[in-house]
Amino acid sequence: MKILYIIAGSIFAIIVILFLVVMFSINAIVKSGIEETGTEMTGTAVTVDRVTISPFSGKGTISGFRVANPDNYQQEYAFQVEELSIELKPLSLFSSEVIVREIIVTSPQIYVEQKLPENNINTILQHVRSITAGETTDKKLVIDHFLMTGGSADLYTEVGGERSERVEISSVELHDLGRGGGQQALEDVIKKIAEDIAEEALKGALRSGGEQIRDTIRDLFD
Repeated sequence: MKILYIIAGSIFAIIVILFLVVMFSINAIVKSGIEETGTEMTGTAVTVDRVTISPFSGKGTISGFRVANPDNYQQEYAFQVEELSIELKPLSLFSSEVIVREIIVTSPQIYVEQKLPENNINTILQHVRSITAGETTDKKLVIDHFLMTGGSADLYTEVGGERSERVEISSVELHDLGRGGGQQALEDVIKKIAEDIAEEALKGALRSGGEQIRDTIRDLFD
């Protein structure tokens, strides 16, 4: 009987150790998931410097999040943010549906570069839209709350002569993303951010009297 207790105790200890190893690998799982899936979906390099998430509360930060520009554009990145906060359900990372309770993005920098006949943001969006559900991952992603505040957009155009403009972006707040498909959450976020960039860019161009920029970005995301 004593041997049975020892065996049972040993099995339990192994299970606990394995559980802790898996739970504390969350940072690596989230980092690789963002980079691999993001790169496949956008068609350009998506990188993260560091992920720090508690395996128990699911709260943490993602530092150095960057989306590189497609080829043939001057700027290195289309989107970057030094740090964003995230809260997720840790165990959902090991299921078919990853549940993110909240993402808060503060002071992102977005670069919109217009060239005939295309621009960098639309190029990325077209690639996102071309991805069919389940092509990059079988997991479903649900984001309960997404908030972006304090952002700015740098606009560049070579149409009618080189011009640039910086505009502030209003806050973007979204709820219940990803209820309809595997990649819908990411696509919804990107599309919503892009729409707000376009709207704020037009407002900024009108305020500054930048008619050339206004005219060239009017159909930015058509």
